[in-house]
Amino acid sequence: MLLVVFGLIPLAGCGRRDDVDGGQGGAGNNGAPAAGQPGQPGQPQTTVPGALLSREVVTPAPAGIRAWRVTYSSRPTDAGEVPVSGIILAPGTDVPVPAGGRKVVAFGHGTTGVQDSCAPSRARPPLAAAVWTFPLVRAGYVVTLTDYAGLGTPGEHAIYVAAPEGRAVLDAARAARALTETGAGRDVVLWGYSQGGQAVLAAGALAAGYAPELSIRGVIATAPLADLPASLTTMQRRADGVGYLLLAMIGLAVDDPRIDLDRYLTPNGRRLLTVARTRCADEVTKTSVGSSIHTAFTVDPLTRPPFAAGFARQRDEIMRRMAPTLVLQGDRDEVIRQPVTDGVVSRLYGEGTTVDYRRYPLADHGSILGTSMNDLMRWVAQRFDARPPTVSDICALGTSARK
Repeated sequence: MLLVVFGLIPLAGCGRRDDVDGGQGGAGNNGAPAAGQPGQPGQPQTTVPGALLSREVVTPAPAGIRAWRVTYSSRPTDAGEVPVSGIILAPGTDVPVPAGGRKVVAFGHGTTGVQDSCAPSRARPPLAAAVWTFPLVRAGYVVTLTDYAGLGTPGEHAIYVAAPEGRAVLDAARAARALTETGAGRDVVLWGYSQGGQAVLAAGALAAGYAPELSIRGVIATAPLADLPASLTTMQRRADGVGYLLLAMIGLAVDDPRIDLDRYLTPNGRRLLTVARTRCADEVTKTSVGSSIHTAFTVDPLTRPPFAAGFARQRDEIMRRMAPTLVLQGDRDEVIRQPVTDGVVSRLYGEGTTVDYRRYPLADHGSILGTSMNDLMRWVAQRFDARPPTVSDICALGTSARK
């Protein structure tokens, strides 16, 4: 495997806005549980985010892995809690629980669609959507896989809307603690792929205020859909790019019911919308081949309200200071393109986040998961160490190299 770590090469645009320490600790969220949060004795556990609502053992499961299909409460907006589905994995009962509980890796999945049957927890065979996380469970960690709010449960999925996704990721980690058989503790690494990269960056940005009882040790974003406007724009070079753009428009319309989506769709766009609401993402994008912005929409959503501002807001909400972050990017990725991710890394650094950026010259959007897995496993282990080593900050190293 050919690995190029660009941490020694300065990125254009690197520069911190403030004089900060880079967040080598836990991003300031290592305090005691806040009142009313899961994990605080004496507080009701049925009306707070992360409360476990249902549980079902998943069989068959791989040797040495226990699995549950769960629903738990989450708060996608300030309007209140909703049930969210997902999967929780833990090592076998023969693996001792360490003092302080097992470390947790909270995973955010890539784009599957908005129809309930597309929820990863409903995959067939069972746990098919969790395969990439098995090495982490075998290493002794508890792994959570949220479906996100409205995907597999009542309501609609606000796809590509950052805050609901981020809260669902954090609340899944809380639910793992509520499922006492897992032995899950409060130390968490957030990991997401593609859409899930957006979700875990949102979770990292929200954690200190939304889930202060969790100790977020690090964030890993693999081929992240982090700069939503830029990625949606570059996706229009692809034959199926309109499908992704339509999904993003659906997400904004779910988040803001004032948006009348039909008003912005041509007859062809309404045909694609029917597919999007009844089929999974691969069929949506496949059906959109041959369509363009002009044949699917009455306005250009990338440049006109209400969509342009909404897409930008999703980007801005996750460009915040957070725990040390590892970004993994394939240079041959034609979905999330490397120059876009370069810009994301520079902006995260500018907000005070320590960023370890690793690029893989031969990896594309699909192969990046396998290509980067060994590096990911080592990085997770380091972040969970009692005295984690200093993260190699690409921009800080680049700045040093220029002097």
